[in-house]
Amino acid sequence: MNKIKFKNVEGIILIPAKADGVEGFFAFDTGAMQTTLNSDYFSELKGDEAQVGVFDESMASRSALMASLRELSFGDFKAADLPVLVIDMAYVENALRTAEPDIRFLGSVGTEVFGNVPILLDYEKSVITVGPDINTDGAEKLPLMTKGLPVITAELPDGPHSFVLDTGANTCLLSAELSEKIAVTPSEDTPEVYVIPEIKVGSREYRDIKAVFTDISHIRAVVDADGVIGYQILSDQLSLIDFPNGALYLF
Repeated sequence: MNKIKFKNVEGIILIPAKADGVEGFFAFDTGAMQTTLNSDYFSELKGDEAQVGVFDESMASRSALMASLRELSFGDFKAADLPVLVIDMAYVENALRTAEPDIRFLGSVGTEVFGNVPILLDYEKSVITVGPDINTDGAEKLPLMTKGLPVITAELPDGPHSFVLDTGANTCLLSAELSEKIAVTPSEDTPEVYVIPEIKVGSREYRDIKAVFTDISHIRAVVDADGVIGYQILSDQLSLIDFPNGALYLF
């Protein structure tokens, strides 16, 4: 069992880590299959070029390098010779620095690092527990598809849909065609963000969920899903993402 204290910055889980001797923070991202590095801190890494999809107010394709990281460590966990993508992530770091001016954002840790162990998320205490020893009696158990990316079923006003369960998503990301099927209202703060009156996950109802409607073809290339949900659902209770057994427990 490995407990890691994290910073919750605008709904993003940031864990202290060290990568090839560089210290800073990584986003703990269940919506990413591969670990990604911020090129500002790892410009010396070399590799083949690739195109990846990123979300920066809208979906876009960006150039990245496929490289290898000698060592990544967070808490008691260590990984060596880890395949990574190196990309310009200044847009993420700049957004985080509006809340944490001195944050050093090194990248995002993907499911290839932790996707074979149960993960307990405690937003109230700002703690992630890797491989927790916890009694799940009394918790609501929901099916979790874990092929490629973790996917759960959530019910929108027009019916059930499949969504990637993404700890890196502070706002829901929904397929553009859903905007014509469900009633939403524009957010008072940000015009491109809309408010969904209710989303139901299992027996639980979550209200006034903020979402962006956009092209999600890059997600559908990996899994059959209609979007991404994360922080607004997971932060409402103690949550156990049981990757090995394909289950999500809500306490």
